[in-house]
Amino acid sequence: MGCDYKIYGSVTLRRSEEVDVLLEALRERLDDGAVEVEELNENTIDLRLNFDDSTTIHTPPAMAELFEQMQPFVIGAGSFEIETSGERWTEYLGTREEAAKARSTSALHLIQEHIDLLTAEDRAKLGVTGEVLALRNALGALLGNILRPTAAELKDAQPGCLAYNWKRAQDLLKGVLTTEKSPR
Repeated sequence: MGCDYKIYGSVTLRRSEEVDVLLEALRERLDDGAVEVEELNENTIDLRLNFDDSTTIHTPPAMAELFEQMQPFVIGAGSFEIETSGERWTEYLGTREEAAKARSTSALHLIQEHIDLLTAEDRAKLGVTGEVLALRNALGALLGNILRPTAAELKDAQPGCLAYNWKRAQDLLKGVLTTEKSPR
């Protein structure tokens, strides 16, 4: 018996003999063309899966088991979009903290991508909450893309420099969060 199965995504892994065995199992379960491995350095690889085909009903549980075996070798976090039998979900690999960050980043990206799609009328329905949400998301995204300046850089920050702008965005974000929590 078969099922349609789609899986795509990537994860960075610490290279080891165990990982090589897992890669071979992935190639056997999916197919050689669906499993791409890029050596980042002698100790690290990037694994990409891109499979969209019919397979046996045993593939989804076998993949879940392979992902579980990969967990100890994950560097940071990775994610795989999976679809089978009409169900769709994202599987995150990595430590609980790193997976939570990856989920949060993904959710933030979706919100930022879609909030601009709202009509003025729908945005008005959100009221101040919608405006605060949009501002918070924009500031959070900005801060997430800029490395935190050192204490010395922050101390000597002048208008126009990156450290000054980072501090200003951080203060604005704190202000937005405070405004959002205060009673009306």
